[in-house]
Formats: sequence, structure tokens, C-alpha cells
Amino acid sequence: MTGQEFRDYVVRKFKRTDKDTELYEAITDTISDITTRLKADERKEETYVAGISTVGEYQIALPSDFGHIIGKVSIIDTASDDQYNPLNKISKERYDELYSDRSLSAVGNVNTAVPRNFCVYAGQLYIGPVPDLITYRYQINYTTENTAEITSGTDPVPFTSELRNRNMLRSGVLYELHEGLENFQEAAYHKAVYLDGISNMRSMEDRNKAPTSENVIYHGV
Repeated sequence: MTGQEFRDYVVRKFKRTDKDTELYEAITDTISDITTRLKADERKEETYVAGISTVGEYQIALPSDFGHIIGKVSIIDTASDDQYNPLNKISKERYDELYSDRSLSAVGNVNTAVPRNFCVYAGQLYIGPVPDLITYRYQINYTTENTAEITSGTDPVPFTSELRNRNMLRSGVLYELHEGLENFQEAAYHKAVYLDGISNMRSMEDRNKAPTSENVIYHGV
């Protein structure tokens, strides 16, 4: 399937045609997650990234070997040891809609608060709302393998040649889309289907790699 064909395949279940930016980002991120889950953990990293140094900042540099975020971003206040709900990943487009006034933070004309969302852009985490404290610490899990960005012209989209894997990939994309829209019940359903598909794929890979003790009988033609 091309990127456009798979986009249409997802939309048949998603029922919305106004979220193409988020949809293609979700495809890219889900493919990265699948690839990482199927490969050795050597491509996975866990790290804490330094928070902002001045109230009003909202950008945090990512590690130099950063490929893709795995899951959400955890946040803790190092001054009080308070933990907060993980930050939700949203698109840069959505981030700009929600926090269009963030540039005013430098002159104190924007409300600050405990961050709730993040997006990845130009090698940085964009945090929103603008953090109200400089003592927050952000934990990220990421892969060092940078998956090629999926666009409408991608041909073929990985994991779409077989129906079983195509459905699994679609479930992962729908999970990300619904979570971003805070449709948590829908997101939970699609996440369960996605993880079940991942488990089945991993089991099949293990069987393919394992030695067999059975005798293979070849029949003549």
C-alpha cells in the first residue's frame, strides 16, 4: 500500500478526514514502535532530559542520538518529588493551536501551568502549557533508530503487504489518534488489539528463527 492508500484504509474506521497531519505522524510513530519492539533492546534508551532553566521557556533539547519517542513523557517535580500525569503526545499543528500565545511568556503575558502535552519538532520537545516551574524533570523512552517519515507518496508503507499486519498497524494508528483526541475508551480498545497483534507477530518471528526438531518430508512433483 502507498501512504495515501493506507491513509484511506485508516479513515474508513476513523471516520474523520480533517486529521491527516496527525494521521501520517501516527503511522510513522507506530511503524517505529513496531520495529523497535521486534528488534533487540539495544536500540532503546531511557533518559531524563533537563527541564527549562527559566520560567517562560517551553522547548527542551532531545538527545543527539534521538530517533522516536516510545510512549508518553513522564514528569516529576524534583523539589517536592510530586509526580504528575504523563504528558500526551500531540502534533505540532495541534500544539500551535493550543499554545499560540506561548511566545508572550518571555514578557510574562501568558499563563503558566503544570504541562499536559508535548510534541516533537526540530530535535526538541515542545512542552505545553508553558511550565510554571523550573524544577520539573522529564523522563523519556526513545529509540535511536530514526524511521523514515511516512507521507502520502510513500510506497510501500511497511507492514501493509499482509492483511494481518496491516490490521495491526491500523489499530496502532487508531490508538494514537484517539488518545490524542482524548477518546480514551476508543484508544484503549485499539491499543489492546494493537498489542495483541504485536505479540502474535513476535511469536511468529520466534518460531521462524527457532530450530525445528521435526523431520521435514519433501514430496516429489
